[in-house]
Amino acid sequence: MRSEERTREGVELDPALDPTLDHVSRRQFLGAAGASAGLFPVAIEQTRAQDTPERAAQGPVIATREVRFPSKGAEKTDTIQGFLATPEDRGKRGSVIVVFEIFGLNDHIRDIATRLARAGFNALAVDFFSREGGTPRTEGGNFQPLMQFVSQIPDRQILQDVRAAASYLKGLPISNGKVGIVGFCWGGRIVMLAAAQVPELAAAVAYYGRIRSAKTENQPAHPMDLVDQIRVPLLGHFGAEDRGIPVADVEALRDRLKERGAQAELHIYPGAGHAFNNDTRPSYQKEAATTAWKRTLDWFRKHLS
Repeated sequence: MRSEERTREGVELDPALDPTLDHVSRRQFLGAAGASAGLFPVAIEQTRAQDTPERAAQGPVIATREVRFPSKGAEKTDTIQGFLATPEDRGKRGSVIVVFEIFGLNDHIRDIATRLARAGFNALAVDFFSREGGTPRTEGGNFQPLMQFVSQIPDRQILQDVRAAASYLKGLPISNGKVGIVGFCWGGRIVMLAAAQVPELAAAVAYYGRIRSAKTENQPAHPMDLVDQIRVPLLGHFGAEDRGIPVADVEALRDRLKERGAQAELHIYPGAGHAFNNDTRPSYQKEAATTAWKRTLDWFRKHLS
């Protein structure tokens, strides 16, 4: 997309809901939200900068499928949908839950799951919005329905679905019983909450998730409030130029974790802004994304073996 076109179509998402969201074009947003509104019977395995055509051709064969699993809600048990990518060999291995950005389960998040599978993990990209009927469509650049939709989903519901996803993965015959989690933006915050409140996890990796924010009934606590509860090994990736997550917040969280003696590493990438790992958006920063992805795989290999 031409730079002048990005400027003309660029919109700012509501910072009251998620101030970490950077400039994103209306065309990109509509494409992401539209793709995530339904589930595809066959995965589209896209080749990205972190997974070159040569590497994809030389990597292991993987199997992909849409799956469903139960998750107990406040009043009833619901069926949650997801996209599962696994290496095709039948050996037992660690598994990873993938938590999407605010745009829902789209092709980019499916691609992240396939990258993890090619790296040797079972990867489940969970549609955390499927319980609510899926990500709402946006029309004419009006993002208010999406903002309203997400703000009404309680953290406790999402964390229950994380637990359900972990249980599902542990029950797979190709699982070694260890489950990690990785998330981006909206999902990065969920990962840090899960590191404090879902002890069934063995590793967590958060990409540019909110550390502090205003509290609401549905979001009663944020990562900085839960530092003393974090027991899961936590790896964090943040951009030095992120307009929504101050470097001071990252450093404060890192200092608190260090004081506690927590098993945690938080990295700040010079020259990178928010969503620097998303290679479908102008915010993509190749050097930071490549380094962060290598660290992510190393973290999971260390803790999920």
